[in-house]
Amino acid sequence: MQSDMKSFYSKAIDTLQIRDAGTNDLEDLLKLNQANLPHVGSISLNEMEHLYKEANYFRLAQLNAKAAGFLIAFDPGADYNSLNFQWFRAHYPEFLYIDRIVVTPDIRRSGVATSLYNDVEIFARKHNIPMLACEYNLRPKNEVSRSFHLSYGFEECGTQETEEGKKTVSLQIKRV
Repeated sequence: MQSDMKSFYSKAIDTLQIRDAGTNDLEDLLKLNQANLPHVGSISLNEMEHLYKEANYFRLAQLNAKAAGFLIAFDPGADYNSLNFQWFRAHYPEFLYIDRIVVTPDIRRSGVATSLYNDVEIFARKHNIPMLACEYNLRPKNEVSRSFHLSYGFEECGTQETEEGKKTVSLQIKRV
């Protein structure tokens, strides 16, 4: 069944629509976020609303009027206390930090993440933002994310431990 769904969505990727997220989308996007732990951090609805208010880029991908994924990104001026975001803020004056990208689990590897990354890169160029920044988990290992970011042209610029040593992340940049 799952491979049938991937096949369906792979064929339907041409109908993927990317649009700005709205406040009415936040509860559904929070559920999608929580379904993707530990690859993204757990957050509350209040935290999701704060991300929405602070984000320079908060867009969702839809297939057949249903959320297929979303991406949230911030510039250095955002009111955001993420340890990884703060690391980039301390090391680079201009960037667009991809805080999280989430794709519906049953359609991963169907082009949704690539479509969102292409869209955020266009956004960065349009706003003269010289680089994208993000991180992925080294511990617990997220090999899918590592491969994706490598293929998309990101390079490691550092590592750090987070969550009191429970996680180690690879800090990544890509010049646009």
